[in-house]
Amino acid sequence: MIRKTLLIVLHPIIVTSLLAQTPHDINSVDAAPLGAAMATPLPEAQRKKLTKYDLPELAGSRQALGSQLVGDALPQPLVDYVAQDAKLQQRLSIFEGGLVVVDVRGAGGPIRKKVILPPDALESYLKSVASIASLQQSALPSPRDDRGAFLRVYSGPHQFTERVFDTVAALPKALNDRVSPLRDLLRAITEDRAVSNTIAGYVPKEGDQLVGDDRKVYRVIRVMNNSIVELRCLSQPTTIYVEVKDLYNYFIGTTGAAQQ
Repeated sequence: MIRKTLLIVLHPIIVTSLLAQTPHDINSVDAAPLGAAMATPLPEAQRKKLTKYDLPELAGSRQALGSQLVGDALPQPLVDYVAQDAKLQQRLSIFEGGLVVVDVRGAGGPIRKKVILPPDALESYLKSVASIASLQQSALPSPRDDRGAFLRVYSGPHQFTERVFDTVAALPKALNDRVSPLRDLLRAITEDRAVSNTIAGYVPKEGDQLVGDDRKVYRVIRVMNNSIVELRCLSQPTTIYVEVKDLYNYFIGTTGAAQQ
């Protein structure tokens, strides 16, 4: 006889991003990359307390749901920051309209997220990197074979100014002042579990398939009183019950197929 494991989820770790999510169906939920992780691990103190904490870098940001085309074209890139250290690669790209895309590859599985910054925050980030042309490349610590970074600022299509440097060496203050805000934003997005997770605000429907933070696929079996979701694992005899408002704490995306 197959044994059915029942797990009732009661105490999620909650991370807030000062954002009210927009209700949406499975079609606006991103497909989860193979082997993906939801976020970088929370600080140990926060894990023990299970308390809420805010990410001020994301204040006023909103979810990047659906197509982000500007007119009928892809948004133009404004800033790229890429850092490579041994087996860890981190990339943060800012596009017109405030779209920010983060791609982290390394231990723990890839993390791919996107958010839309409010206009004032976008202006602040662009202002902080606007004058990198004044930084002499010869004055910056050179990248090593196993580590390095570049900051690229675009002035038009296929036109940009770029500076490369070592990710570990002490940076000149002028460069550090430009890079630090981008590093903070990258950290905030990778730690966030709400504004950058398209599961937040998702309205579940019977038959939808979700990928869990454990990388297993679950199917929505039913929604009870519009508040509790019953989900069944497709690879193990496990059924879990999660509150609708807490789904984003446990799921990272969809398989790309609803109602299967």
